[in-house]
Amino acid sequence: MSESLPVPDVARRISARLAARYAGMVGPETVQAVVDDSYRRLAATATITQFLPSLTARFAADRLAAIARAEGVASAATPSVLFVCVENSGRSQLAGAILRALAGDRVTVMTAGSEPGAGIASGVAEVLDEVGIPVLAEYPKPLTDDLVRGADHVITMGCGDACPVLPGRRYEDWAIADPVPGGIEGMRAARDAITARVEGLLAQLRTGSVA
Repeated sequence: MSESLPVPDVARRISARLAARYAGMVGPETVQAVVDDSYRRLAATATITQFLPSLTARFAADRLAAIARAEGVASAATPSVLFVCVENSGRSQLAGAILRALAGDRVTVMTAGSEPGAGIASGVAEVLDEVGIPVLAEYPKPLTDDLVRGADHVITMGCGDACPVLPGRRYEDWAIADPVPGGIEGMRAARDAITARVEGLLAQLRTGSVA
């Protein structure tokens, strides 16, 4: 990622909206820095730049929400889960979509990649649609320290030690192989394995039995 990569003027408008949303929780200078950094991180791996401003706004909003939770200025009543894989295009997207479908607004769900890819892996939307779960408007996004700080539970899948270990978070590694080489059947197998693990995690979250 290049710090010298120019940020378009629309970033100022994004920052103004997000500064108003997080007024009293995150300072405007931090908001601007997060928006600029989010744009640069996404632009560094983007192959299609048409929707970079809207993706920047979403990514920056997720990061600012995580910062607010980590700083204790936003409600922590809803548990937050961060799913991390290498490209944030397959396993973590499957897990995020499944948990959102099962938990609704009872859990804050985030996803990220240690080396984010250019797009969602082929087959993800198809195998989720087979079980009635949408994965609309999702996109690979990079792993950042603020996302980890804002998560109560960090679930990794195949990204090794790329995820920073911070105190007060529960870390768990799910041993699920990259489904992409297995084609559509590999994607279905990953979906089913992840569904079982997500159901177990959600049951623990509901009963408060997660350590």
